[in-house]
Amino acid sequence: MSKRNAVRCAFDGFGRDAGMEKKSGSWYRRTPEIISVSNLQKSNYGPRYYFNQAFWLRSLGDELYPKEWHCHVRTRLAQAFPAREQEIEDLFKLDVPMSDEERIAAMRHILDGELAPLIERASTAVKLRNMVDEGVLSAMVNRDAQDAFRELPR
Repeated sequence: MSKRNAVRCAFDGFGRDAGMEKKSGSWYRRTPEIISVSNLQKSNYGPRYYFNQAFWLRSLGDELYPKEWHCHVRTRLAQAFPAREQEIEDLFKLDVPMSDEERIAAMRHILDGELAPLIERASTAVKLRNMVDEGVLSAMVNRDAQDAFRELPR
């Protein structure tokens, strides 16, 4: 297995095991209020990937498969877990020496142990807003979502 495939293998294994739906390379999880989008992006400038995590507020649009870059709340995996930022970045840099087995195991540990609970916690608009407000989720929040968050009960 190549290192490129090790990254994709861990990414796809996470989405599949989390019960998500795959469409056009992204994994989707739906709740009545939120669509979670997990996306793997290959760098154009070197042997690395970026893991993008985004959330679509269903009250703001009827998208079945929103693209990650169109979502209302967006972050990168490394930004979502600042205490592990360097470790996460190294896992997605294919020029960092590591066996495929080590890379997959370490990625799955973070994805299953850290990201899956974060996605689960962000299952409603109020919970997602609270995560952003509390700094639990370091993310870009677009104007539509900012306006919608202000309308939510505290």
